[in-house]
Amino acid sequence: MKHIALICLLVFLPSPLAAQEAASLASDAERGPLRVGVNAYPPYAIDGGNGAWLGMGVDIWRLVAEREGWNYELVPAQLDALEAGTIDILLPVVASPDLEEAVDLALPFHTATMGVAAERQSRLLSVVHGFASWRFLQLVMSLSALLLIVGALVWVVERRRNEGEFNRGIVKGLGDGFWWAGVTLTTIGYGDKSPKTLLGRGIAMLWMLMGLAVSAALTAAVVTMAEPGRSGPLPERFAGETVSVIADSTTARYLQSAGVDLAVYPDLDGTLRALQSGDVTRAAAPGPVLRHAIDERGSVDFGVSDTTLDPLMITFALPEGSALHERLNRALLDVLSSETGWDVVQRYDKIDE
Repeated sequence: MKHIALICLLVFLPSPLAAQEAASLASDAERGPLRVGVNAYPPYAIDGGNGAWLGMGVDIWRLVAEREGWNYELVPAQLDALEAGTIDILLPVVASPDLEEAVDLALPFHTATMGVAAERQSRLLSVVHGFASWRFLQLVMSLSALLLIVGALVWVVERRRNEGEFNRGIVKGLGDGFWWAGVTLTTIGYGDKSPKTLLGRGIAMLWMLMGLAVSAALTAAVVTMAEPGRSGPLPERFAGETVSVIADSTTARYLQSAGVDLAVYPDLDGTLRALQSGDVTRAAAPGPVLRHAIDERGSVDFGVSDTTLDPLMITFALPEGSALHERLNRALLDVLSSETGWDVVQRYDKIDE
């Protein structure tokens, strides 16, 4: 009888986890709608007017709230409203150690790196600019040296048994070998020169296989040089140029520490006006923010190059010790690992493409 009573007790008594979940749901119902503060920061939070909010952060929040079954209302707010306790959550915020000391930060839902805006060049002008660069000259010299080495190797092997195609004289022979190596690399294959010896054909086969990789690398290098805004380390990329930045931003501090010549403006609009007027040659800010601003202005003559520098982690903020912190983090992980959440991030991340 005691055993039967114990089994019944285990079956019908709620588990601590179930009780905790029930208490959490009851607490949600008693609390009423969550007050979610939204700080306008396109493209993460865009004020559409009449209380309508759009943006990556807002859409991610909607997915999280739907998953958790939370009722909420979106209200314009700043960080001081969160510290005063008049809102339950604030989005979006840029994570930092100082901010973490004042409030609780959720897991980042996006990382924004520095973007650089500059006037677009036509594809033809970009290619011409690339061909006229010192980097292209270095590439040609390196490739010529490689062709000469391979051609010389084939000439040494072929000059005695294949004198009709590879001259025995050093100067003409090296020229024949250089020509053969170049024709073989480009897969043109005129057929005017070809190895006849077994060793020569073996070298030719190895060079043809290596040529596939060399040709692919050459193509990639030329394409990279045709888009100079997307290549080259900082601060070398900005040598002799002036870059407009937002005052007291992380971008301004980073570029200043790198010794870049800066023109500081109070807001993003000022940095873009300076770029359009020709006062500066480039503008720098978080990439997604910069792309959205250029898209909104309809500045089709300007493009944005992404870098891996000055990463900013974009997230949600909650009051210190908030009971929603862990649930929000779990929900964020679930949403961001889903196809729907990833689609939201990609849609706003590629706004200018």
